Amino acid sequence: MSWSLASLALLGLVLFVGFWWYERTHPPARVVALVATLAALAALGRIAFAPVPSVKPTTAIVLVAGLALGAAPGFAVGAVAAIASNLFFGQGPWTPWQMVAWGLVGIGGALLGAACRGRRPGRLALGLAAAVAALAFGAIVDLSTWTTFGRHTLGEYVVIATAALPFNLTHAAGSFAFAFAFGPALAAALERFRRRFAIEWVPLAPEPGDDARAIG
Repeated sequence: MSWSLASLALLGLVLFVGFWWYERTHPPARVVALVATLAALAALGRIAFAPVPSVKPTTAIVLVAGLALGAAPGFAVGAVAAIASNLFFGQGPWTPWQMVAWGLVGIGGALLGAACRGRRPGRLALGLAAAVAALAFGAIVDLSTWTTFGRHTLGEYVVIATAALPFNLTHAAGSFAFAFAFGPALAAALERFRRRFAIEWVPLAPEPGDDARAIG
C-alpha cells in the first residue's frame, strides 16, 4: 500500500473514531443544532475571506467552539467546517487532512479550557492559542502535501514546509487577530447557551416524618 493510501486509511479511522466519540456523548438536539451552526459559520468565514490568502476566521471559531462546548463537539465543528467549505474550494485528498487538522483544533480548545480550570482565558491568551493552532494546522496540511505529492524524504518535507511558511504565518496572524477581536464574546455567548441547556439532577431532601411513615 502506498504512503498516500495508508495515510488516507489512517485519517478515515481517526475521523470515524472522532464522530463516533461525538455521537457517544448523546448530544441533545439543541447542541447538534449549535454544532451545525458553528460549522456553517466557520465554513462561510473561510469562503468569505477567500480573496485574502490564508486569512480566515475558521481556526478561531473552531478553537472557541472546543473551549466552550467541549472536545467532542469541537472536533465535530472543525471536521464538518472543513468538508463543508471544500464544497466551494474543491474536494480532494487534502480534505480528510483538513478535517482531522481542524478537528484537532477543536480538541485543543477543550484542552485550553481544562488548563484554565473553568476560567475563561483572556483575550491575549486566546489570540496566542489560536495562532499556535493555526501553525499546527499548517504543519498537518504540509504533511498532507508531502504524503500525497512528495518523494517522502525529510528534505522534501523541509522544502514543502519552507515554501508554505509565509502562508502559515499569515494564517497564524489572522487567527490571532480574529480570536483577539471576537473570541471572548463568542466564548461567553456559547457558555451562556451551554448553561441554559445543562440539566443538573439534585436529590430532594426527605421531609420530616418520612422515616416514620416508611416504618409504619
